[in-house]
Amino acid sequence: MPFNEKLIKNNYPLKDLTTFHIGGPADFFFEAETAQDIVDAVNYAKTANLPYFVIGGGSNLVISDKGIAGLVIQNSIKNIKQIDFDNQTITLSTGHMLSELVNTAEKEGFTGAEPFAGIPGSLGGAICGNAGAYGKSISDILLEAEILLSDGVVKTVNKDFFDFSYRTSILKRESHIVLSATFALKQGNPEAIAQEIAQIKATRKTKHPGKEIGCAGSFFKNLPPKPGESRRRAAGEILEKIGAKKISFGGACVYENHANFIINKGNAKASDVRSLAKILIDKVKELYGVELEEEVRYVGRWD
Repeated sequence: MPFNEKLIKNNYPLKDLTTFHIGGPADFFFEAETAQDIVDAVNYAKTANLPYFVIGGGSNLVISDKGIAGLVIQNSIKNIKQIDFDNQTITLSTGHMLSELVNTAEKEGFTGAEPFAGIPGSLGGAICGNAGAYGKSISDILLEAEILLSDGVVKTVNKDFFDFSYRTSILKRESHIVLSATFALKQGNPEAIAQEIAQIKATRKTKHPGKEIGCAGSFFKNLPPKPGESRRRAAGEILEKIGAKKISFGGACVYENHANFIINKGNAKASDVRSLAKILIDKVKELYGVELEEEVRYVGRWD
């Protein structure tokens, strides 16, 4: 079936598609419900000489107040959900939320996905940013994925393709799109799995902003380990030392319960967020000689 251009919307507001509730409109917008939809939308953008950007759950993004040029494709693909009990794998379309992986693993008694409980966003976004917590990253359990390469070819690749490192992957540098992904887990104790997930969610609830609060997620990457140590240093700790929780700019401020979260007080602009982030970066560098790096992505028109 040919691509239906009538499904493309013009000047489409994006702020409510992000967890930050910030940002201007997309020039053009299309919601993809199948992998073929994404292939067709990308081909359309290329033919029309339009830049394109794929959005999933909308976390870890700061969209410019001026919006995004070209075609924004929302990945709403949720038609694949396969469980292989023999090989202990779960395959999901990447429009599913990361929580779907955690919940499915818990239901089937698979262990390995517990550390990702409570992390917002889609599976596609989690793979792109190599999301993680408690010393684990999504790359630790990813087995393989079906992707749309930037040259238009759809193929299955193993996890080595993604060139994962801390909170990043090749997907932040090149315009490949993950359509579905297979995760390798292990049979576990259902009671222990449920208990760990419940405990992680409860801990996150005390420290992290609730869904009703505009927030992109952890704003800065944790710092590299000190010489002789293996564990990264929490960015929130050094931000706490500079008094970050008392710092704000416009409608953006640092969350009172955790210094590594910038929140939208209700009327924040993307420019407020970026200005606040620069204040925090500059102050940390001035006082401690350490360079903070954003975990969130700034997208759209920033010139």
